[in-house]
Amino acid sequence: MKKHPLSKWVPSLKMLMKSPNLRKMNTRLKRRGVGTFNRHTVAGGIAIGLFVNFLPIPFQIFWAAFLALLFSVNLPIAVSLTWVNNPFTFIPINFFIYKVGSLILRESPTAFSFPEFRGSQATFGSFLQEFMMWLGSLGKPYLLGVVVVSVSAALAGYCLTQAFWTLSLLLKKNTLKKKRPSQDK
Repeated sequence: MKKHPLSKWVPSLKMLMKSPNLRKMNTRLKRRGVGTFNRHTVAGGIAIGLFVNFLPIPFQIFWAAFLALLFSVNLPIAVSLTWVNNPFTFIPINFFIYKVGSLILRESPTAFSFPEFRGSQATFGSFLQEFMMWLGSLGKPYLLGVVVVSVSAALAGYCLTQAFWTLSLLLKKNTLKKKRPSQDK
């Protein structure tokens, strides 16, 4: 297999694992169970990923990783689910969040406008300031919708994962029971 031209500049995984600091970190991560796939770590990772996904905060991947490490749930799943809300789904998701909040408050929705983020903004601070002003302009319906949708998605993801996991174990168990008698004959 031909090596990629950039491979000489990027250290290999074997080389990285020789580093004493990274070895300690790898041991800690294994101990925390953030890479394991069992019913509880997967369901927790899904819940955290979906919860963080709907929050209007920057660096969602960082927050999902932090919470996954804090609660010892599956890190890759938690981080990957933050990408449900991406540049292509941002507008429909946020419109849905606003509509949920409006429905709960029984307020007629006002004109839902989207910010005009310009690439010429000088700093990240000015972008963040403009983004926060936009969020504030949406008011109570949007903020309530964020809380309701984030918590609901997390709970639904957790419960559905637990249910499907249990169902798949029961189906597997029943399949094995049906196969055993035929093997004994």
